[in-house]
Amino acid sequence: MIIVQLTGGLGNQLFQYAIGRNIAERNNVPLKLDLSWFKDQSDRSYGLNHFATIQEIASPAEVAQLKGSKLVYLKEIILHKLNIDRPHGKRTLILERSLDFDPNILQISGSAYLIGFWQSEKYFKDIERTIRKEFVIKTPPDSKNIAIANEIKNTEAVCIHVRRGDYVSDPKTSRSIGVCSLDYYYKSLDHIMSKVEKPHFFIFSNDPDWTQRHIKIDAPTTYVCHNPSDMGFEDLRLMTFCKHFIIANSSFSWWGAWLSSNKQKTVIAPAQWFKGQQYNDEDRLPKEWIRL
Repeated sequence: MIIVQLTGGLGNQLFQYAIGRNIAERNNVPLKLDLSWFKDQSDRSYGLNHFATIQEIASPAEVAQLKGSKLVYLKEIILHKLNIDRPHGKRTLILERSLDFDPNILQISGSAYLIGFWQSEKYFKDIERTIRKEFVIKTPPDSKNIAIANEIKNTEAVCIHVRRGDYVSDPKTSRSIGVCSLDYYYKSLDHIMSKVEKPHFFIFSNDPDWTQRHIKIDAPTTYVCHNPSDMGFEDLRLMTFCKHFIIANSSFSWWGAWLSSNKQKTVIAPAQWFKGQQYNDEDRLPKEWIRL
């Protein structure tokens, strides 16, 4: 059995599910999801129930079996911070070691409990078809989203995602991640304008007021701001219908671009994903995406 701890927003949950799905597939064992993190959260909720994913929820007893006691967990955290982790095959509690892809994770055999963000397609690239099939949203859209979806499908739609929210308001997040600059967005717009004929821009943001004040485009533009935060899956579905993308340093718009079926899509991503942290850019972004 593979159990993956789900945490954070929808984009994070999709990455966490994807790695668990691949490792479970490789070992021919069940995948189960640990949702206990959400019990103490007021602004985050489990979102994969809207997708065609496996919905097996791990019981507290199953989590304890693989995660171990609080003492075992604290020991693993200490070893992890000291960077003297035992080989993955020697334990059932697996903590993500760095921001970069770790190929040893895919060598896990037997049962394991995974904790981390796992933000690289290399963790699930070999089951891409399965992931794309299971990441189809099964919850029917309402009339407003149907109307916007039809508009997107009938235009040369370019998705722009502006992530602010906790990237601005939370000091710790602001220090470690930070927001994409207006310079990044306007350089990306120039690139899209030079490549795409008659683009129609669809702008998604968790700070729509700021976005409408600061991002002005001399082209048809629709600000998509009607879906509440607990309906982020609707925004994600709309994103995937777009033909081209200017994404933020956000797992949410990463998935919007990755899940798009347009074979000729242009995807522009920020060259700096994190503030002041070293990481392998080739692990985080598909090689065909443009870095600006």
